[in-house]
Amino acid sequence: MNDIKVFNNFLPKKEICEIANYVKSIVAWDIQSSNPKSSNQFLYHDVSNNEYFNKHIFKYIQNILDENYEIQRIYFNGQWPGRDGDLHEDGCKKTVLIYISEYYPNWGGFTQFVFSDNCEFIVSPVQNRLVCFPGNILHKGYSFSHQSCPMRVSLAFKLN
Repeated sequence: MNDIKVFNNFLPKKEICEIANYVKSIVAWDIQSSNPKSSNQFLYHDVSNNEYFNKHIFKYIQNILDENYEIQRIYFNGQWPGRDGDLHEDGCKKTVLIYISEYYPNWGGFTQFVFSDNCEFIVSPVQNRLVCFPGNILHKGYSFSHQSCPMRVSLAFKLN
């Protein structure tokens, strides 16, 4: 659990607002699954080639990292209620998530990290919270729990 780092109010308010507005402007989302063998699917939108994300926002992330990393991929995860991911490991050395959606505690939508049958760590998707962890930790993103909830959106940086 010590390998998971959580930073609240990570980006300046101007940046998180700009990212949230970007998400609202996304016209075409693609579909992905955490586990290729699963039928659980949710939305994603790749921004790896967008300089705002791969240079500007990545500079904020570089300031909290313990070593230098290269970007493998940057994308938004979009999860409507009922569109949970699956437990999985990422194919990278380090994963960084920034939660973009507004959040209320009764919505759920947490990220679950599993270390063993008796040991889990849960992170709530509070807007502008950053979670940084080794890509080989088993984890799962849950959607918000009620059908009246908005889409749960996170911005994922996969790093090597």
